[in-house]
Amino acid sequence: MKSCILCQSSESKSVFNENGTPILECKNCGHVYSSYEQEEHYEGYWDGAEQTYDLKWWDDAHRAVYSDFISTYLKSDKGNLLDVGCGLGFFVKAVLTKKPGWSAVGYEISKQAVKFANEQNGMKTVYAGLVQDSKLPKESFDIITLWDVIEHIPKPHSLLTYLHGLLKPGGILFLQTPNFPIQLAKANLKVKLKGMKEGVHYLEVKDHVNNYKMHTLAELGKQCGFKDPKYKVLMPILSVSGSKSKLAVYFKLGYYYLTKLIFAISFGTINWNNTLFLTLRKP
Repeated sequence: MKSCILCQSSESKSVFNENGTPILECKNCGHVYSSYEQEEHYEGYWDGAEQTYDLKWWDDAHRAVYSDFISTYLKSDKGNLLDVGCGLGFFVKAVLTKKPGWSAVGYEISKQAVKFANEQNGMKTVYAGLVQDSKLPKESFDIITLWDVIEHIPKPHSLLTYLHGLLKPGGILFLQTPNFPIQLAKANLKVKLKGMKEGVHYLEVKDHVNNYKMHTLAELGKQCGFKDPKYKVLMPILSVSGSKSKLAVYFKLGYYYLTKLIFAISFGTINWNNTLFLTLRKP
């Protein structure tokens, strides 16, 4: 039986069952995790014999959130950034384009995605392999980002501890991941309206092996030596997976502005956004 990565308790309850695979919530600390046993360094996310990439999604739809991030967090004219799990390299490209005084390096486990980043995207500072094997110099980065990465990693402590060593004192770790309570509500609504079906996205039980809430994601950072957890609400991805409806995008934008307002007037205590955006500081 799997145990909780945050408190090691094996006492859990099922909060959702996705086509026969339960998603469990720790009875002790509230962390949520999949009962599915995924390999630690899963490489199949980007790969496939005839893999093509939806650039409307990975490039166009992400430009707004990347711009929002850059204007929010990269205030200085120069610095060093590392993007872990950088995929096709579009975020690295956005940083280098919008902040020419900054250096930006990307690491991605998928050789196929890195080939696209190097050859199609022109990103010469995107590398294939585990960042833990990179031999990057210690205390050399001002900010390290993980976009939609942390939920895929079964045992994230060793990675975050390694990244802690790469940051300069006072450096920032940025984590972006689905906001589990909101995603669970959406999945339950989808089941009520359409039932449980194979091939439909609910909570991606075999892909998202750890599911985070505000307090559990902050606790993970604390356990890895980070301090000062701070959440923000950034722009959404301007597309809806599986839909080409512009109306759906407008609805998503409207929901973003609503959640941003609620987050502000609740002084950061109520976060109904689809996504968690967390910064943590290295002391």
